[in-house]
Amino acid sequence: MNAKKYFVAAIVLSAVLLAFATSFSIWQTKRGDNEHNPTALTGPSGKFGPVIETVLPPAKTNGTTEIFDLETGRVLLQPPFEHFNSRPDAIMGWVRSNGLDISCNVWSTGATCITYDMTVVAVEGKCWEETTEEELVADPALALGRHSPRRLLVLGHNRPDTYMFRTGEGTLGMLRIVGVNQDGSGVKICYRLINPSGGETSVVLATESRAKQGL
Repeated sequence: MNAKKYFVAAIVLSAVLLAFATSFSIWQTKRGDNEHNPTALTGPSGKFGPVIETVLPPAKTNGTTEIFDLETGRVLLQPPFEHFNSRPDAIMGWVRSNGLDISCNVWSTGATCITYDMTVVAVEGKCWEETTEEELVADPALALGRHSPRRLLVLGHNRPDTYMFRTGEGTLGMLRIVGVNQDGSGVKICYRLINPSGGETSVVLATESRAKQGL
C-alpha cells in the first residue's frame, strides 16, 4: 500500500515538474523574443514611438566600449581590438551584424557620443517638438544609401544637441543629447523612433539581409 502511495506521488510530482518546465520554456522564449525584437521601441504605422530616456555607458579604461542599440534598448560590450585581429573593418562588421548604433566617451573636461552606421543630421532644438513623422520620412538627407561612417557628436556650449537620424536598419528617429549624467556615469540621451514602412517589415528584413551578407 505504501509503495502504491509513493508511486502515485511520484507521478504527480513528475507532472508538476513537467508543467513547470514547459511554462518556464515558454517564458524564456517570450523573454528572448522581446529582448531581440528589432522594432520593440518603434511607433506603429509610421508614427513616433514613446520617448525613451537612457544613459549611455562610457567607454571603459581598458579601451573596450559598450554600444547601445536604439531599436531594442540592449547594450553589447565590444570585444577587445585583438579579437578582430586588429582589423577596423572586422569591428564594423561586428557592430553592423548586431545592429548597434551609439556609444559615448566621457573624460574630465568633456564628453562625446559616437554613432555607428547612422545617418545623422543636426537640427535646431525646437525641432525635437515640432518635427512631424511625415517631415522626417520625406527628408532627403535621411534617404537610404550606403553605409555611414562613424561620427562624433561632441557635447559642449554652442554645440548641436538635437538630431534627426536613420539607423543602419532603416529606422528613423529624433535624438536629443541631454548631457553628462550627474554622477559622471555616462551621457543621458532621449530619443523616439518611427518605422518609415508603417510596420515591422523593413527593420526585420534589413537585419536579416545584413546577417546573410555577414555584415
